[in-house]
Amino acid sequence: MIVLYIIAAILILLLMITIHEAGHYFAGKMLGFGITEFSIGLGPKLLSRKMRSGETFSVRALPLGGYCAFESEESEENVSVGSENVFPETNVEDEKADKENVAEKRTFETRKPWKRIIVLLAGPVFNLVSAIVFSFIYMLAAGYAVPSVTGFDLDPDTGERYAAELVEGDVIITVNGKDITFMTSANELFSKIENGEKAVFTIERDGEVVEAEVEKQYIEAGKESGWRFGISTEYVRKENGFGKAALYCVPYTFELSWAILGSFGMLFTGQIPLTDMTGPIGTVGMIASYSAANPMNILLFLPLIASNLAIFNLLPIPALDGARIVFVLIEWIRKKPVNRKTEGMIHAVGLMALFAFVVIVDFAGMISRL
Repeated sequence: MIVLYIIAAILILLLMITIHEAGHYFAGKMLGFGITEFSIGLGPKLLSRKMRSGETFSVRALPLGGYCAFESEESEENVSVGSENVFPETNVEDEKADKENVAEKRTFETRKPWKRIIVLLAGPVFNLVSAIVFSFIYMLAAGYAVPSVTGFDLDPDTGERYAAELVEGDVIITVNGKDITFMTSANELFSKIENGEKAVFTIERDGEVVEAEVEKQYIEAGKESGWRFGISTEYVRKENGFGKAALYCVPYTFELSWAILGSFGMLFTGQIPLTDMTGPIGTVGMIASYSAANPMNILLFLPLIASNLAIFNLLPIPALDGARIVFVLIEWIRKKPVNRKTEGMIHAVGLMALFAFVVIVDFAGMISRL
């Protein structure tokens, strides 16, 4: 069974990368960029089809990557546009020059900076939009949890129970008028009540909705003494519904993205050890193990990975979209590009460093789990 979840995890990663590259592809098509190949996967070709437009769509052997290849100044393919000889009387040299001019306009490097930035941003944007869609699906399927009263603490002196205003089976749905939702847990709302103050609970009891005031007081219970409402609870599931899922999917996605950005910052400052990070292999293993424990976790990983891929690709690290955008901005400001060979070398070194980092992260993670 675990093998099926590993396959599912690999397909999830491949889906996220395909969505990312589709962003580059569709933005490039809309803005008139020449595209030579759209590949799902890396390495040797398994399937390949060349379209009349000259674009090749392929599936490759390694399912942990993919790319959208644009026509480049340095590519020999960019002089072959595939246009027919509509005017036979045209001079051969003129025809060749026309083809080269059309091809040049279609190359990535010769397009206007703002167009290149849109194409580069489109990959992360597609991932972010897909994360919102996946968050919506997850919220519809998972619902949210609310506390149901299962018991009460007893006063050690009188033997009377605390929170006498409540009865077993009460389901708390709001605290001081604030709804318990997918985004705001009951514990979070409980913690905002000051010690010694009363909170107004809206509760569902025997099919009716009623209110009860419950005091947060200091309860003597040995090592477990502390300020609380004197109740024991277990969480029950409530459905979000279409409206609530639509309302919360966007803020939830941005909350995920902010948390991911914060984790990258803590990694660079040393607040998070390298062993807490995972590369592709570690991610596949994590998705498979958590999904085997609860298949619903698959839906949780979809927005998480999509957000992760969007944020990571926007970082100004050579070989990533963020760094390529930086180079285009420099060209835009200077009115001339950075030397293409220099930029290419920087991205090549960055790509090798990125692969090395991923290998180190996965290896460190495996060692820490032994």
